[in-house]
Amino acid sequence: MLTKLAQTIRPAPLDRGLLLVFFGLLLLGLVMVYSASQPLPGSEMAPSLWRQLRGHPMHLGLGLLVFWLMLSVPIDLWERYSGLLFGIGIALLAAVAAIKLIGGASFIKDGALRALPLGVITLQPAELVKLFALVYAAAYAVRRQERMRYELLKGLAPIGSLMALVIALLLYQPDLGSAMVITATVMTVLFLGGMSLRVVFPLGLLLIGFFAAMVYFTPWRLGRLMSYLTPCDPTHVASTGYQLCGALIAFGHGGLFGSGLGTGIAKMGHLPLPHTDFIFAVIGEELGFVGVMVVLLAFAYLVRRAIEVGRQAMSQERLFAGLVAQGIGVWIGIQTFIHAGVNTGLLPTKGLTLPFISHGGSSMLVVCLAMGVLVRIDMENRARIRGTPISDPRQGPGMDRLSGRGHSAARWSGA
Repeated sequence: MLTKLAQTIRPAPLDRGLLLVFFGLLLLGLVMVYSASQPLPGSEMAPSLWRQLRGHPMHLGLGLLVFWLMLSVPIDLWERYSGLLFGIGIALLAAVAAIKLIGGASFIKDGALRALPLGVITLQPAELVKLFALVYAAAYAVRRQERMRYELLKGLAPIGSLMALVIALLLYQPDLGSAMVITATVMTVLFLGGMSLRVVFPLGLLLIGFFAAMVYFTPWRLGRLMSYLTPCDPTHVASTGYQLCGALIAFGHGGLFGSGLGTGIAKMGHLPLPHTDFIFAVIGEELGFVGVMVVLLAFAYLVRRAIEVGRQAMSQERLFAGLVAQGIGVWIGIQTFIHAGVNTGLLPTKGLTLPFISHGGSSMLVVCLAMGVLVRIDMENRARIRGTPISDPRQGPGMDRLSGRGHSAARWSGA
């Protein structure tokens, strides 16, 4: 009995390459958050080391704890409780909307309210919804695979209405960046789960038009878009183009090999939010083009492994696990692309953290949780290849699940 229980908790060895990249990015984030938070030269009151790190070690420790806990949670439980988790995420977003509606300006910071105050800490529900929405979409694709193919209205109306509610709640905060990331991730998961391209293409165009309209009819968003073209122009550099112009100067100062760790000057009051939304620019200045490419290659490896883990799960007829793994890869890839694109001027300015690196407790907690889920899927894949029995938590620790769920693998299965 103890042997079977141990196989349920740790069914197979861990992927060392995946862990090495994961821990490497976390370590880089710890170093760069410290570097990006150094005081100005000549400051009369130099902050303590803890204040310079802004509590990042605590966020990192909680993230790693959640990561290790997730390694012991069978993927079947995520499928079983996907609806509940998504419901909790929507309820938390509604709570933020209620606080903004009732509390008014007293809770609004920098024109937005995105976090729930929980005593000395805060929680950003949008970060949790990034994972919960993707898990729910994967479970939804498994349950309604045939309807999504042949009964499009009935197949997509339920999840479509829920996603419309999520987008509305996010835009009320406002948080357009998270709304775009969540929408793109869910659509990709549904497409990989069997949604017809004839639906994906027009729906994608409709959503692009909707988000474009949101930008056009919101003056401050439109201002960011216009300044994106010429951020260092005198008419923009002191207002909407200030952040992007500072980021571009940082990259230019870094050159090929960087100015040296801790020696960047853009963070010295020239670049707003260097420890969160623009930490990629700090990396570019201090580690140079070489450092930037190493970081991007690390993310590319992580996304590629997530896709491979998902394909392997689908080849074992574990559609839900495969969709979740690939969805995690798509989500991290999209968010990394947007963050890097904003910092380098490829995309208009939008505040999004760089996964595993930027400062932010909610973001760090959720991306570490997602990595725990991804590594758990890989462990279960390896266990099935080795012929190790994995217990079903719903049926007791002695039931062999090697045969899988019997679902046919969808796109990217590699079968």
